[in-house]
Amino acid sequence: MKVSNSAQTKHSLSIMLVEDCDSERCLLSALVTAMGHHSVDFSNAESAIEYLKAHHVDLVITDWMMPGMSGIELCKILKQSCDNPYTILLTGNSENTHIVEGINSGADDFVAKPFNSAVLKARIHAGVRIIEMQSQLSQKNKSLNQMLLKEQQYLNVVKQDLALAAQLQQALLPNNCQLSQQWQVTCEFKPAHDLAGDIFQCFNIDDQHIGFYLLDVSGHGTAASMQSFTLAQSLANNQDAWQALDVCQLINTLNREFDDPQNSGRFATMIIGIANAVTGKVELVNAGHPAPIVISPQHAYFADQLQLNIAAQLPLGIRKNYQYSSSQLFLSQHEHLLLYSDGIYECRHPKHGFFGQERLLKIINDARELSPGSLLHHLTHSCDLWQQQQAQDDISLMLISSQSLASLNQTPIRRVLA
Repeated sequence: MKVSNSAQTKHSLSIMLVEDCDSERCLLSALVTAMGHHSVDFSNAESAIEYLKAHHVDLVITDWMMPGMSGIELCKILKQSCDNPYTILLTGNSENTHIVEGINSGADDFVAKPFNSAVLKARIHAGVRIIEMQSQLSQKNKSLNQMLLKEQQYLNVVKQDLALAAQLQQALLPNNCQLSQQWQVTCEFKPAHDLAGDIFQCFNIDDQHIGFYLLDVSGHGTAASMQSFTLAQSLANNQDAWQALDVCQLINTLNREFDDPQNSGRFATMIIGIANAVTGKVELVNAGHPAPIVISPQHAYFADQLQLNIAAQLPLGIRKNYQYSSSQLFLSQHEHLLLYSDGIYECRHPKHGFFGQERLLKIINDARELSPGSLLHHLTHSCDLWQQQQAQDDISLMLISSQSLASLNQTPIRRVLA
C-alpha cells in the first residue's frame, strides 16, 4: 500500500486505487495527486476491503481483472456496505454487455482501458460533483432532521399542555349531582378537539335557588376555549349578582366585558338562568342561543313555542350597550329543562345534510322515558351516527331535573366523552 500526500484543494477527497499493475497504479496515483486529492493505493481487492473496515474513502477506482477477487466482486461488496463510496470501474473490455454487468454490480461509472488521462480526470470530476451534492444533501437532511426533532419535541409539549388544559376545562364543568330541594343536574360534554368553546355550569346559590348557564363561544379549539375560560371567571358562583338573584346584571356585565382583541368577529351565545327549586319558577335570559327544551312525561317541546317571551336576544359581543331582559317559565316536579349547544343539531350528514332541531326534538320525544343520563347518552350517540363519527363541533348537554324525576334516576349521571 502507498499513501501519496500533496497540497489538497478545497474539494480534496480520499480516493482509493485498486490496480494489480504497478505501472498503471503509479500513473493513476500521480493523476489523482495532481488533481489535488489524497490517494490510497492497493494491488488487490482483499487488502482494499480490509482497509475499508477502519477507514473511509470517498471514491474508488478499481480494475476489473485482478488476481483473486475481481473488480466486479469488489463493487458488489462496496454496494452492500452502509458507507459505499462512488466507484469507477476500469476494464479493457468495452462491450455493452460488460458495461451493463459492471454497472449492475454496483459501479457508478465505467472507463475503458487503456484510459485517456483527460477522460479519466473528467470522470473523476463528475464523481466529485456527485459526492459533493450527496454531502450537501446529507447535511441538509441532517439539519432537517434536527429541525423535525425540535418540532416534534415542541408538539409533544403542546400536546401535554392541551391535555392538561382539557382536564382543567372539564374540571370547570358541573359534577352530576343532587341540587337544592333534591333537584338534579345531568351533563354530557363532547369537544370537537382537545379544547372546546363551550362551557357550562349549574350550582346551588342557596337552599332554594339554583344558578346555571351554558355558554358557546363561536368557533372551537384553543382560541375559543381561552375566551370561554375568561368569560366563565365572571360567572363564578361567588359573584354578588348570583346572591342577589339578578340574572340580567350578570349577562349585561358579561356582554360589556366581552372582548375580541383581533376584531375577528368572534361572539358568544348563551343561556343563563336561576331556578327556584321550591316553586319551579325559572328566570332566564337567552342571548342568541338555541331555545331550551322542556321535557315532560307527555311530550317534549321548545320552551319558546309556548312561552313567546323567551325569544332569543342578541349574542354576547355584538353590541356592548345592549340591555338584556329576562323571561320566566315554570317547571313542574315531573319535568326536565334541557340546555344544549348548537353542535348537537348542526352536524351534517354527507348525504342527508343537517341533523336539525326538529330531528333532535323527535328523538327526545321518542326517548323521553329514559333516565336523564341515558337520554343524554342516546342524543350524543344519535349525533355521532349522523356525522359518521367525525366530530364537527363541540357538543354540550345539560339537563336540569325537578325533584320527582331526579329521584327516579338510578344510572351513572356524568359522562364526559373525549
